[in-house]
Amino acid sequence: MKESQRTVEWRSRQFGAIQQRANRSVSIATVSTGAMRRKTTFWEFWGSKKEQQELVRRASHLKPLTSELRKLLDNSALRAQLQNTKMVTLLPPVGTEVFRKFTAVSLEEIQRCRQVKENEPQRKEDKNIQVTEEQKIPTCDLESGKRLPFIFGDPPHEFVSTPLQELDPFYQTQKTFIVLDGEKIIHRFNSDPACFLLTPFNLVRTTAIKILLHSFFQAFILLTVLTNCVFMTIANPPEWSGVLKSTFIAIYVFEVLVKVLARGFCVGQFTFLRDPWNWLDLMVISTAYLTNMVHSRTVSAFQVLPALKAITAIPGLKTTLSVLMQTVKKMAHVTALSLICLSVLAVFSLHNFMGVLRQKCVLMPPSNHSFEYFDFQEYINNPVNYYYSPGSIDALLCGNTSEAGICPEGYTCLRAGPNPNYGYTNYDSFGWAFLALFRLMTQDFWENLFQLTLRSAGKTNTIFFVVDIVVGSFSLLSLIVAVFAMASVEQKQAEMAEAKQKDKEYAHILETLKKNLQEVPGSACLTEKQHPSADTEECANEQRPRLPCCSSFANMFLRRTCCTCCWAQQRLHHFVTDPFFDLAIAMCLVLNTIFMAIEHYPLTEDFNELLTIAEWVFTGIFTAEVALKLLAMGPYFYFQVGWNIFDSIIVFFTVLQLGLADYYGLRLLRVFRLAKWWSTFSALLKLIGKSLGILRRFTLLLAIISFTFAVVGMQLFAKNYKENVCRISKDCKLPRWHMIDYFHSFLIVFRVLCGEWIETMWDCMEVAGQPACLIFFTVMVVVGKLVVWNLFLALLINSSNGDLWADSEGEGQNNLLIALNRIGGAVSGIKSRVLEQMGKKTQFRIHLHPPGLKSEEVSQKEFLALTFVSSEEAESEVRALVYNKPYERASQMLGNEAADEKKALQHGESAVCMHKRDDGNTPAKCFTDQSCPVLNMDSCQDGRRIWLNLRRSCVSVVEHKYFEAFITFMILLSSGALAIEDIHLEKRLLIRTILEYADQVFTCVFVLEMLLRWFAGGFKKYFTNAWCCIDFLIVLTYVLSTTANVLVISQLQAINSLRTLRPLRVLSRFEGMKVVASTLFGAIPSILDVLLVCSTYWLIFSIMGVDLFAGRFSYCINDTSEELFHTQAVNNKTACLMLMEQNVSEVRWRNREINFDNVGIGFLSLLQVATFKGWIDLMYAAMDSRQIELQPEYEANVYMSLYMVLFIIFGSFFTFNFLVGAIIEYLKHQKAKLGGTGLFMTKEQMKCYNSMKTLDLKKAWKPIPRPQNKIQALLFDIVTKASFDIFFTVLACLQVVVMMTETSKDSFEKEFILHWIYFAIIVIFTVECIVKILALRLNYFSFGWNIFDFVLVILSILGLFLADLIEKYFIHVPQVFILIRFIRVIRILHLFRVAKGVRRLLYVLMRSLPALCNIGLFLSLIMFIFSIFGMKNFAYVKKGALLNDMFNFETFGNSMICLLTIATSAGWDALLIPIMSTPPDCDPHVENPGTSVVGDCGSPAVGVIFVTSYIILSFLIVVNMYLVVILENFNMATEESADELRESDFEMFCETWERFDPQVSHFIHYSQLSEFCDNLKDPLRIAKPNSIKVISMDLPLAFGDKIHCLDLVVALTAQVRGISGETDHLKATMEEKFMARSPSKVMGSYQPISSTLRRKREDVAATVIQRAYRKHAVQSTPKMGEADRIIRQDGDEEESVQAHLAGVL
Repeated sequence: MKESQRTVEWRSRQFGAIQQRANRSVSIATVSTGAMRRKTTFWEFWGSKKEQQELVRRASHLKPLTSELRKLLDNSALRAQLQNTKMVTLLPPVGTEVFRKFTAVSLEEIQRCRQVKENEPQRKEDKNIQVTEEQKIPTCDLESGKRLPFIFGDPPHEFVSTPLQELDPFYQTQKTFIVLDGEKIIHRFNSDPACFLLTPFNLVRTTAIKILLHSFFQAFILLTVLTNCVFMTIANPPEWSGVLKSTFIAIYVFEVLVKVLARGFCVGQFTFLRDPWNWLDLMVISTAYLTNMVHSRTVSAFQVLPALKAITAIPGLKTTLSVLMQTVKKMAHVTALSLICLSVLAVFSLHNFMGVLRQKCVLMPPSNHSFEYFDFQEYINNPVNYYYSPGSIDALLCGNTSEAGICPEGYTCLRAGPNPNYGYTNYDSFGWAFLALFRLMTQDFWENLFQLTLRSAGKTNTIFFVVDIVVGSFSLLSLIVAVFAMASVEQKQAEMAEAKQKDKEYAHILETLKKNLQEVPGSACLTEKQHPSADTEECANEQRPRLPCCSSFANMFLRRTCCTCCWAQQRLHHFVTDPFFDLAIAMCLVLNTIFMAIEHYPLTEDFNELLTIAEWVFTGIFTAEVALKLLAMGPYFYFQVGWNIFDSIIVFFTVLQLGLADYYGLRLLRVFRLAKWWSTFSALLKLIGKSLGILRRFTLLLAIISFTFAVVGMQLFAKNYKENVCRISKDCKLPRWHMIDYFHSFLIVFRVLCGEWIETMWDCMEVAGQPACLIFFTVMVVVGKLVVWNLFLALLINSSNGDLWADSEGEGQNNLLIALNRIGGAVSGIKSRVLEQMGKKTQFRIHLHPPGLKSEEVSQKEFLALTFVSSEEAESEVRALVYNKPYERASQMLGNEAADEKKALQHGESAVCMHKRDDGNTPAKCFTDQSCPVLNMDSCQDGRRIWLNLRRSCVSVVEHKYFEAFITFMILLSSGALAIEDIHLEKRLLIRTILEYADQVFTCVFVLEMLLRWFAGGFKKYFTNAWCCIDFLIVLTYVLSTTANVLVISQLQAINSLRTLRPLRVLSRFEGMKVVASTLFGAIPSILDVLLVCSTYWLIFSIMGVDLFAGRFSYCINDTSEELFHTQAVNNKTACLMLMEQNVSEVRWRNREINFDNVGIGFLSLLQVATFKGWIDLMYAAMDSRQIELQPEYEANVYMSLYMVLFIIFGSFFTFNFLVGAIIEYLKHQKAKLGGTGLFMTKEQMKCYNSMKTLDLKKAWKPIPRPQNKIQALLFDIVTKASFDIFFTVLACLQVVVMMTETSKDSFEKEFILHWIYFAIIVIFTVECIVKILALRLNYFSFGWNIFDFVLVILSILGLFLADLIEKYFIHVPQVFILIRFIRVIRILHLFRVAKGVRRLLYVLMRSLPALCNIGLFLSLIMFIFSIFGMKNFAYVKKGALLNDMFNFETFGNSMICLLTIATSAGWDALLIPIMSTPPDCDPHVENPGTSVVGDCGSPAVGVIFVTSYIILSFLIVVNMYLVVILENFNMATEESADELRESDFEMFCETWERFDPQVSHFIHYSQLSEFCDNLKDPLRIAKPNSIKVISMDLPLAFGDKIHCLDLVVALTAQVRGISGETDHLKATMEEKFMARSPSKVMGSYQPISSTLRRKREDVAATVIQRAYRKHAVQSTPKMGEADRIIRQDGDEEESVQAHLAGVL
């Protein structure tokens, strides 16, 4: 009785569990149903990542219970209910076991089934049964290499690594069997004898299969591969390495033998050679033997192939690599566009800058030199006669234009000698020009190319570089990232679709099981053949959670109950769980972090002693915390919390380190404890931890690729670096970047992955030759970029910042907020009581309650004395105070007025600094409370309205468009006046005087404007407008600076620096910049918490840098030769100072400008490392460092470079990803708020954007009538053929190819031939234009491409003659030749007419232009302001590094060029060093000629703020906003191209219909349907053979077997859009289009009598009946003549019989 009762109770629990699992599966599957109905956009995917990841995670853990599986296998009724479920159909028939061993009987059964299948067509034909070819395909879930589907459950242990019968119905009739390994992975083998000898039952083969699939064998192979990789890194292997190498080869041969014995060699589908990855094993063995016979560096490079075996040895890497390859396949169009753009830009730069980089400053030959034996060419090509800048290895370049670089006195500019950078930086041929443009695209050391080109060709070519950077770098890279992002989204969407299907089917199975349990009580987990108690125990064990193995140990030794000290332990528990205890610990952590951050070099003894005492105190506090928590909670409960384990480990090691070492490195881990109370910091750490698990496969793949390239580089180029080192080093010593050993080779690979490849490639080409190095580095750059971008996007997509923030909320944050809330409540209570005593309680009551609580809650709770709040009450008490995300905090802090203002700014409302009037002619009130009787005289009763009329007049003035235009003009004029104030201003007295008076005029105008707006709108509306507040501050600086200049007040002279903010007033006048500024400034509060978290994370690395490198970057140098003393001569600072005391003037102990002497300068150093600018010099200093105040030695501490590597990976990569994720999260909410308005676009621009999209969807050209004239008709037929356009497209490409062949060393004969080729091409295009005009008449100018061709032909003819005319009779005008070359190159745009995918990408860029223009204008304004500031503060700094005679802050143009260079973070480290210069590197008392300014020193603090703020702003604008705009438009274009049909497609359908229906009856015959569908154009076209597709559309047939046009166009449109089911709405839409196109023709109604599908069935049935009738007539033994007559019936009788039978049917 008890047993049955227990069984009934278990049944009820089991039923409840099944019902709960079914409901949960249905709910999860329902979440994603709406998202999967159509293609998911990037923003939708970004917003639903958490649900999708949860769905995929749940689908991977689906598993039926054993009882449920038995029910599915034994119950035929249940299987009948689930017959439409895909997973259930995979199960074997009812009553059959799932897993059956593969035996000889199984093989005979396969042979019998194959024979039956082969005889089946003949048997059906004999019985007059129509044979239908069923195209069976393998089940994707049962493919080889995939995990066994969950529906099969867990296989018994005896079936693991044992041949089993096929589970896939497709293979059940083929000679195959499967084997499951320990991880339930399916492996499929051929049942034919392996190598024609070994059957599946042979002991040798079964043993080989067991060995092959055993986990130990796989681990052994992986260990062998890793060991082999370790020995590959040894540059000079020992003598016994040959034996080890032979051992590796033997192991690999053994592996191949095992695979061949288990699978067979080549005959069969699943044999050894049928797997391409097995080819790698053969290549490894063959190359290993080949290297022993042939000693060649090229062959030795193939020794790295065993490293690639790690891809097959590590589970999941092959899948990751296949996903990467699928992503690469989708980059075909963007790759083609990139190559075309780079080629066009390379050809243009080739013809504009050919040979200019060879122009150098050459010493003028002496006048008394004998020219009789003087060789001029030898003289100018002698490097001794060139001028070299200090510290430069290349000669100083110059130009012969007014804007180019000039030579020093005594030198002249001549074209001679080699090109810079070993001769590899030039535009002398197409190949080198393409390399230069590819360098610009990747932004690697492009500032050097920019400076060289401008110095030799002139500053006007800055425009060319701007176009190159915008088009060739930002646009193309953004498109590539967009393609990567969408490919990743599609991949995730496919995974989600599969997971949704699995979860849906599983929910259906559970629902059916639930119904079955309801109908048949007592059948849960039970069958008639099983004992209830045994089955109950089995199911209970299956659902019982598994406890860790150490749980029994913890229960026995750690869990205890104390009765004697229970009261004390409870009080102690209340103490350690009190919120104030957490607040105290958090404050100690913050103080400890501050004490660690204030360490610096040099340290005084007292300060060092203070830090030591503080370290002991904090260690004691945290040790006491751990001890108190252990006593209060007990060891068992204490170690249940992860943070407690972390705290105890840190305390243990810090206490241990205090007595063992002086380096307290582990104390830095205490900073991570702040994540317990800081949700955003916890989110960052969770992102890193989560990424290490999710992206481990991508990371391993990147590590394998890096290792492979490092070893290949070492094998190929190590010998070259040793033999030819003198080519790249003057003293014939190895440079820091070489490939002689593995470590340096790996550093080069890592540097390439970071984006710096050009300089190391120059060295490689110089020592090893151009072809090999070009191929090696190009492949490394491309492959490395692909993997790194995939890694970055995978991390970005797999981690949602919003989800991490939501998951990071915990008890620690709640306790901290409760403690702060109590403190705030206590303070408010004290203040309220004090004010109550003063009689002001009522007036201030509303302002005193703490934030987040209502006023009545304050009086009830928080004004009470501080009392204990239990942990159960903590969460409810603080619920209202917890903010989930930073952007929500920012939005809740904004008031209603600020939100309305922000909304107005985003929608581009006009009326700058003025709201609309409340009433028609009534001005707004001046103040909020209207308590001023003077300014509100309109409320008086005596009728005086003078004040009101004056304000009305002011309103009319300030709202007038001419007033706004005048103020805008004055703002632009005042901003332009700032640009004139350069270092030459004091020499131009007239301009200086004009500017002084103009400044006073501007001040008066803007003050008057401000007063008018005050009078018109009142103070309330003026000062509640953010833009008006900015205007007020700027006008205030106008007044103060003008007053200081007029009255000569020295105390206010510092205000002049604020004059650079004047251009900010432009923001409120231009709607495009206003929208961008509003979005950018709105994003700053939302990501401020993220920036603070990233800074805290960087603080850890900065403190670590101070501990490692403080005081170690100093060195003793000879100022004259700029060379460091050797450690044998000067070992430390003391020795250097002794030399200085000996009056050796050129000796100096110098410290590097960027170092780790304190945390502040350490942040600047880390910023250089994170942006990959200047980090190489920091790495050099770290590698050479020894001890404090010791002279550095070359690579004395080479492994210190790993500090930079680790920071780039963990400190730069993850924080950058976290920051980008936060920005995208903000922009996603911003886009949701804007609704239909695009990001960074005004209303007017959005209207233009929608118009462009509408025009693109409604492009429809009416057909041009064929001319009546025979000649014109012939020309018309020629020009309307597709081959005509293709010919001229190829000709345009051929013209560009011809331009590519030009070089700087072309002979006169080659130039003559090229000239006539260009002339012939112009003639051909002119003939094309004339022929098209004759054939198309005036219709020629109705096509945009024709107008484009016509303009190019006219310009080509004019340019050809004008170039010759100007060259012969006038001065040389290079702009004319630039125009001619541009016309030649621009013809390649014809290629986009035939490349649809590339044209779509161009369309994405076109649609992005409005937003990108707004971003560009805003960035230009930022550059303008910073350039003015730079002119005011750094115009006279000493030249050095990036600053020289052309690139400086002396003039506005030079300043803009400098800021343009560092806008991409290029060279900002070299710009920062001069403006941070201090004595003795500069002279503060030197006089600058022509000015009263004294000194050439910079300002370190101002310089750091100036450069870093500009870098951060340009990063936020250029990188994130530019990428988001491109991504958004690419997403929209992809969605529209997939879902929309254009009006031109409808017009094309109508034109094709007119050819088949000349009578305009709206019907065509059924027999014409196939031909009609084939004559259509994409996307409506159905190419032949199309009979089956056309019939399957099931079109209605009217009387006479005719098809109506409306039915056909609806069916074709539904097929293109993927619409199934009802199409009434679509049919009504198409009917409206027909009526709009032909309003005079009424679409007549008809009654369909059949359909295409029904007619086909009737035809098939008639054919079958007719064939049976004939056979019956033959078999009825009539007379032979009659039989022959019956058999040989004529066609008419047959058709009549068939028609009769069809009618009967």
